[in-house]
Amino acid sequence: MASPRRHRARAHRSAATHGWLPSALQGPLAQTAPFYLLLLLLVACALGGGSSFADVYSLLYVRPIAIVCFIAALLTPTVADWRTYRAPLLLFAVFALMMAAQLIPLPPSVWTALPGRAPYVSAAALSGIAQPWRPISLTPDLTLNSLAALIVPAAVLAAFIKLTPVQRRAIVLVLIVLCGLSAALGVAQFAGGKRSLLYWYQRTYQGYPVGFLSNRNHHAVLLALVFPALRVWTLSATQNKAWRVRRQWVALALGVFTLPVILATGSRAGMMVTLLSLATTFALFPARSDRERDQTAAPRWHGRLLRFGLPAVLLLLVALTYAFGRAASIDRFLSLSALDSDQRFLYAPIVLAIVKANFPVGTGFGSFDPVFRQYEPDAILKSSFYNHAHNELFELAMMAGLAGLLLLVAFLLWWAVRMIAALRVRGVAETDLARLGGVIVAFILLASLFDYPLRAPLMAAVFTLGCCLLCERPGTAANTGRTSRL
Repeated sequence: MASPRRHRARAHRSAATHGWLPSALQGPLAQTAPFYLLLLLLVACALGGGSSFADVYSLLYVRPIAIVCFIAALLTPTVADWRTYRAPLLLFAVFALMMAAQLIPLPPSVWTALPGRAPYVSAAALSGIAQPWRPISLTPDLTLNSLAALIVPAAVLAAFIKLTPVQRRAIVLVLIVLCGLSAALGVAQFAGGKRSLLYWYQRTYQGYPVGFLSNRNHHAVLLALVFPALRVWTLSATQNKAWRVRRQWVALALGVFTLPVILATGSRAGMMVTLLSLATTFALFPARSDRERDQTAAPRWHGRLLRFGLPAVLLLLVALTYAFGRAASIDRFLSLSALDSDQRFLYAPIVLAIVKANFPVGTGFGSFDPVFRQYEPDAILKSSFYNHAHNELFELAMMAGLAGLLLLVAFLLWWAVRMIAALRVRGVAETDLARLGGVIVAFILLASLFDYPLRAPLMAAVFTLGCCLLCERPGTAANTGRTSRL
């Protein structure tokens, strides 16, 4: 019969191999509740927050769950770290107030003097209708929906600011699991064909691996984030020496599994973001550091194999995927006719004309579709719909005008300051998290120049997590220790 001491040692070894997640969930309920709430919100977004359309039925439970998580996180007795996250909180509050300000009714003398309102004034005069008080937004109902959509990132912020340092590091593993499950679902969708029951949304890219999302471009961007996340995971400290080596092979396997899924999405923007993600992973998180050399139990040849063999394996994998005709992203990228007929490039001059006509006040958040139809020439009418500009910079300038552009500049300045601070310090766990957060934010913003990933609740939640991670700095976890069970 084994002694109690041996049972305790065995239990300790078992817990040490399960990663950060068990440590993050251990402790009093008041301390772990924010982490549980954040997990619940991410699960809800994964199951029903993958579409950017405002009329999908799944929002009927995604937003109520987000409201519950937001209120519950605020009521949790855990102390919130307002000071560390004051910048993203302030920027988010200004963004929400900007939307709310567009819903305030203005007197007719003020509203009719706004740029871009002349056609509506003329229509009212021809109809003999007196001008009522109207808000800045030309589509108040859609602006109100945009304001309601902010409940998801608000809930992420409310929960994240109450996480412990160990729980904040656990978010990396949560992100990895989310991407891995989405990739696996995408493979199942791809294998099932266009009529697969695993496509959850009516308006989606059937026949392509879209995972938890309805848009293949958004899915490719989400999966591209897994590579720097895997690298940060393998760099994290752990007491289990055998798990340090095993963890690298797990990360390699998941990376090798994910890359062909990205290529099969047919997303050109996703392929470019993936290339940048791989390059950034090697540049910002070196393959061999003094920190690893002191901690790892692996032989020297193991590190060399990962350093030089990994790029070769990835290149071979890309070549094989293309050779077997499964790299739809590469095929579309090489197709010049696809670029020539791309709506996002053909309609960009029209969008810029709308921006110019309504600058500097804008047309209101959520107003792109109905306003674009007002300016849309008859020559470009077709059966397909064009519901967004596929360039969030143009669409933000159109909807929010000068105020939106100024807020974007303020956000980019904050991102640059935080990234520079994270790049100046090496070999600290918190700066690895900050760099990862900065990379997540940068890649989603880059993808937003060609699409609209932030309009899906799941991507908005991931983007908010990136902003929160970017706030990490050395010393925030000084009293908790650097070692975890990841």
